[in-house]
Amino acid sequence: MKLGKESVEKNSFLKTIAIDYKNNSKKSFVILLLYRIMHFCFIHKLYVLNLFLGIIKGLIYFLLNIDAQISYEAEIGSDIRLPHSANGVVISSYAIIEDHQTIYHQVTIGVNEKIPKEERKVIIRENCYLSAGCKVISCELSPNCKIGPNAVAYKDLPTNSILVSKCEMVHSQNGLSE
Repeated sequence: MKLGKESVEKNSFLKTIAIDYKNNSKKSFVILLLYRIMHFCFIHKLYVLNLFLGIIKGLIYFLLNIDAQISYEAEIGSDIRLPHSANGVVISSYAIIEDHQTIYHQVTIGVNEKIPKEERKVIIRENCYLSAGCKVISCELSPNCKIGPNAVAYKDLPTNSILVSKCEMVHSQNGLSE
């Protein structure tokens, strides 16, 4: 039996939500669930429903004391872990975040507002690890990158890189570079 595009999309959506539930605390799951529903409405141009959901989201965030800001315009993949209830996580509408990520508290994923709108992007490829307090601004993280606590990534990083804050060196398979 061949599945139609809508059926495959529905199964994928439900599977992603099930993975979110399995990998996250209740608060983190609520944050991701609301993001995914609002993103679905945004993609399908259900703007009035999205406006209503924004009000509901604000009420839920107030009642659960949630201070994450994740834009429903961002593209976020499956298998996302948000430990510590996504406390203080900010994700820009320009963000493209692929599958299998761990994003700790106080992480900001944003863009430099001084660059032209067409060039604004922040892309995080699969299997990246973003430690507490790190900032990823207008760059691309290749697969398997690790960003240390309070480090700021503002340049593209090659695959398997580790960025730490104090020495501001990128450690890559090919050696060190400044």
